[in-house]
Formats: sequence, C-alpha cells, structure tokens
Amino acid sequence: MGDSVHVAIFTDFHPATLGGVQTAMRSLRDGLRRLGHRVTVFCPPAPGSAPSDAETVVLGALPVAMSNGLPVVLPTRATRRRIDAAFAERGPIDIVHALTTYGCGISGIRAARRHGIPIVQTMQSRDDTVIAQYSPAPYLSALTMRLVHGWFLPLRGRPPSDGDDRIARLAWRPLIAQAQAADRVIVPTRHFARRVAAHGVDRPIHVVSNGIDDELLDRVRGAEDEATNTEGPLRALWCGRLSAEKRPLEAIEVARLVEDCTLDVYGGGPLADRVRSAVAEADLGGRVRLRGEVGQDDCLRAMRGHDVLLLTSDCDTQGMVLLEAMAMGLPVLYCDPELSETVPADGGVRARDRSVESFATELKALARNRISLRSMRGALAEHADEPRQSRHIEAILSVYAEALDAPKLSGGARCDERNR
Repeated sequence: MGDSVHVAIFTDFHPATLGGVQTAMRSLRDGLRRLGHRVTVFCPPAPGSAPSDAETVVLGALPVAMSNGLPVVLPTRATRRRIDAAFAERGPIDIVHALTTYGCGISGIRAARRHGIPIVQTMQSRDDTVIAQYSPAPYLSALTMRLVHGWFLPLRGRPPSDGDDRIARLAWRPLIAQAQAADRVIVPTRHFARRVAAHGVDRPIHVVSNGIDDELLDRVRGAEDEATNTEGPLRALWCGRLSAEKRPLEAIEVARLVEDCTLDVYGGGPLADRVRSAVAEADLGGRVRLRGEVGQDDCLRAMRGHDVLLLTSDCDTQGMVLLEAMAMGLPVLYCDPELSETVPADGGVRARDRSVESFATELKALARNRISLRSMRGALAEHADEPRQSRHIEAILSVYAEALDAPKLSGGARCDERNR
C-alpha cells in the first residue's frame, strides 16, 4: 500500500494494560505508525490512572468490570456520539480495524457501517472453549453473551454447528456475527481459520501472525543470551494472566511435583490470591517465585535467563507468549496440539495431555536431560526473527488495500440504531 491511511483500531483493552491482546495491538499500532500511517485507538479507560496518548479515544465504561477486571463498554447512544464526534474531529478515517468482539469491537463495526468505511475484523478468541471449561456457569454465560451481542449485532440465519453442543453453539454465534459483519477477517493461525470457516464465516479470511515490536526485540537482544543451566535446578518460567483459563494453579502444582526445578511466575489477575495461597500451602516459597505484573520488555529479558517456558493454557489461538519465547530462543513445554502450528518443530515438547501429571513427567525428563534443551534452542534460533512485526505488517496492509478496493459485501449486520 503506497498511500498513507488512517486506521481506527477498536479494542476492548486499553493499550496501557498488560496482556497478549494488548501486546499484539501495540505492536500493530506502532508498526503502522513507523510506516507513516496514522492510527487512532478506540478503547475503554485503563484501570487506575494510566495515561492515554493523544491518538487514543477513551470510551465511557459501565461501573462494573469483566471477569478479568477490565472495564466494560456497551455500544450505547452515548458511545455512538463519542465515536462520531471523534471521527468528525480526527477524520477522515480510511479503515476500521476491530481487534475484539465485545463492546468496543461491536462499536467499531457499527461505526464503520454508519460512515461507509471498510471494516477489518481480527478473530483470535476461543470463547467456546473458555466458557465451556472455565466459566462457573457455562450455559448462562454463553446465553448472556449471545443475547447481548445479538441485540447490537444480529446475525441472520442459523450457522452450521459443526457438531457443537448447545454451549459451543451459543458461544460461537457472537463470533460468527462479528466476522460476517466485516469486509475482511484476519486470524493468526491456519487452524483457527479452518475453525472459523467451518462455523459458516464466508468473508475472505486472511491468516496473518501477530508480531513483536522490532525495536523492542533489538533492545532486549543487546546482550548475549544465557546458556542452558546445567548445574542447578531447571529454571522454568510461566507468564500470563492469573485467570482460570491460563491455569496458573496447575503450573504451581507441576512445580510441586518436580523437585529439581524452580518456577518464576510473571503476571497478575483475579487468581492472584489463590496463587499466593497455593505456593504458601505447598511450602514452595524457596522454589516458586511470584514476580507480579511486568512489561513486555521485562518478560523478554526474563526469558533469556530461563531454561523452559511452562505453558499450561489449553485454549490459546496462538499465544503472544509463544512468539516471545520463539524470539528469545526459549524452549516450550505445552499441551494444546493446535499450538504445534506456532511452536517450531523441535523447539519444544508437547505433553501427552493437559493433566498436571503429564506436564510433570515431561518437566522431569527435561531436568534430567539438559542436552535436549540445547537442541531446542538451536532449532528455535532458525526462527528467532519470524515474530518480528515487520515480517507481518505488509500482509496487514494488503488486507486493508483489498478492503478499500473491493465493493461492499452484502449481508452481515445492518443495525437499526435508533433504539439501541
């Protein structure tokens, strides 16, 4: 794309907050800006008093929070007026790119349709798995999401269920509606592209990996990487949100079963108190260290001083932490077979299943055989630059160009917003 474009990114996570979606969004935003494009981010307020830059439009949030503690934005008339005013003041907007499928993502779809702007939707949430396995009330949660999303962004017809149970069918419907309302859909992996298409999405689907900011990688790689530890205990690292679907408590239990290892846990979230209690009750304070929330640069530096990434999550579509481990040459122990698309061959070990016992078996084997970790580092070295954002930004721009050049697609959601 030769000409500069103005992209409005809609996301349900403020750029100043921590998490994989936010990391990917900041990398995309900064990569576009470095190439001379303008990016305005529309998002909820950040918890606390995190500042916003001049190119961030904060939308009004409800006085309640999501289960992950982040604010909730609904696509109300007040939200619509705030967006329309920003479009008028900051426009023209060339492309709307929605990165999420909740209130801000819905608002982005509706704003694009009001203003006749092409819409690109990134899909990377496995809501069906998260709700079914980790919600305290799966059916109620799936039904509520389906009803709320359907009120603001209805979907015509009955999409194929692909053998899903009723919870999965309810969880998929908002995702399908969001994708069908877009002109182009981006997903980070081929396996998720197949899953989205199988559920009835007929919009053009483009597979474009998430990326890591090039300048950040260059800074962090300034010093020589540490070698695999051969003398002391195996140094394992866990990084992510302390929430049920990421399974941090299971990681603590794995460390309890493997005496010849230490575990550094990076992250914060709703399970923070339970994680602290689990460490204390198992008397693991000498081997398990809770590092709290850190920025992406600190996480990357920490990866340089560890022997293996312990990834207990079983419902990631790609996982930024996997890309970060690849970039830093850190071998990965994981369980989700679909993540094999992201983990380079011979760059990690997949546990037999998601059980704590399977993870512990593999971690014990790695602690005994450090040579295998050296081989994994060598395999990862060949892929170290693949996660760079610069490797993927042109693919994103080509999707934008297609959306700008193509006639508007028929169907999808055309909402009457007068009473919503």
